[in-house]
Amino acid sequence: MADGMSHIEHVIVLMLENRSFDNLAGWLYGPDDPPPAIVGAAGPYDGLAANRFWNPANASFFQGAPADKVYATRGTTGRWPFRVPTVDPREEFDAITFQIFGTTTPAQGQPASMLGFLVDYQKVHPDDPPAAAMILQGYSPEQVTMLSGLARSYAISDAWFASAPCQTWPNRSFIHAGTANGRVNNFPYHPFDFDVPTIFNVLEACGKSWAVYHPGRLPSLTRIQFPRLWHRSLDRHFRSLGTFFAEAAAGTLPSYSFIEPRFLFAPDDQHAPFDVCAGELLLQTVWSAVVHGAKWPRTLLLLTYDEHGGCADHVPPPWGAATPDAASHPGQEGFTFDRFGPRVPTIAVSPWIAPGTVFRSSTGTPFDHTSILATLRDWLQIPAERMLPSRRIAQAPTLSAVLNAPQARTDLPAIAPACTLTAPPLADGAPLNDLQRSIVVSAAHMAAQRAGRRLTHPAVVALLGRVLTQTHAARHFARLGL
Repeated sequence: MADGMSHIEHVIVLMLENRSFDNLAGWLYGPDDPPPAIVGAAGPYDGLAANRFWNPANASFFQGAPADKVYATRGTTGRWPFRVPTVDPREEFDAITFQIFGTTTPAQGQPASMLGFLVDYQKVHPDDPPAAAMILQGYSPEQVTMLSGLARSYAISDAWFASAPCQTWPNRSFIHAGTANGRVNNFPYHPFDFDVPTIFNVLEACGKSWAVYHPGRLPSLTRIQFPRLWHRSLDRHFRSLGTFFAEAAAGTLPSYSFIEPRFLFAPDDQHAPFDVCAGELLLQTVWSAVVHGAKWPRTLLLLTYDEHGGCADHVPPPWGAATPDAASHPGQEGFTFDRFGPRVPTIAVSPWIAPGTVFRSSTGTPFDHTSILATLRDWLQIPAERMLPSRRIAQAPTLSAVLNAPQARTDLPAIAPACTLTAPPLADGAPLNDLQRSIVVSAAHMAAQRAGRRLTHPAVVALLGRVLTQTHAARHFARLGL
């Protein structure tokens, strides 16, 4: 691997939720304001411009009718602009497939049109079709000043794709395990669907330091997803976000840190319709802790998103992704994991990165979440026989080239959120989304196993009949004591 990562002692990843590249970063640069530096494949910034990208508002378009065109716009609007889209878009495998192809049954190798987002979003706005057009609104750089400020001050990839055209659990499985083990949807959910080794198991076996940091009131999402992380001997690796801030200040972070946002109880993960501004404030807190920490000159901070969450993007996800393993050939719905999901924003922050960098792969395989695993493998010199066996990781390009500054920068950009939390919080009585329901189930499975038993299917059905809201979930997690 090139020398870039040789300057780094600490890699930190913060993964947020369900936003496409165009939704948060499509308007970051324009033809009259190009990025100063390109790393990897050449070409202009692949963002949006006026009257460049549209979707039809009429479902009949997909049966051959002329398009009733609605164009992507700069800036979100409405009473609560930081909650756009204001209703959670659909993100199940079939819905994503339609968003990308305009059909749920694309032919092998069929080019993606990226024209189905609006019509698909109308299905969650059946009584107000014009409101569905908000799915084509993209946040302006002036609205998301933390994200855009870090991107302009350091680096952003405009060619980083979700690992699969799937939901949260499968894509988070890719960043931790290099595979979704054949799963494409969040629900119905059973944690033993993800009974596979993770990068954390590899690091533990190789004697490398690691930790997962998460907010309180619910257990770590990463831990409850993977049964191989449930053993009590690993408890010390799952720490509070407050511990992260203290360890960053002292320069005692492990080699690899993974940070989780709040998925429940005033969530700041940016999952629609949760407040994007809350995620901006979280990003500011993490950024401040890292840059004022004792090891900032030797740190790489990565911000990424698990999947697009139904938000529109204009760049077709490529075919040709490596099928990671036998469980994925095929997996659910006959999918062989041979194509990537829509683009998501990914930002790299380090004093070893030149301002205004845009980075892409130069290998012919685009960046996806397994690029982080490939980077960790090479950086920590993990032997091939001890690394996760995923063919996707073996194919993935690494991040070494993005560390392109000749020496560590000493400047500290002035970056702060411009937004404020003005929208009222979602009611504690609001129904749980699929991800939150699966968190409830998985945490119960982990607690049951620790008590020496397993949950039956009828017990899970009964649990979901009782835990319907955030208020119910709070009581549930308190009872579990995880």
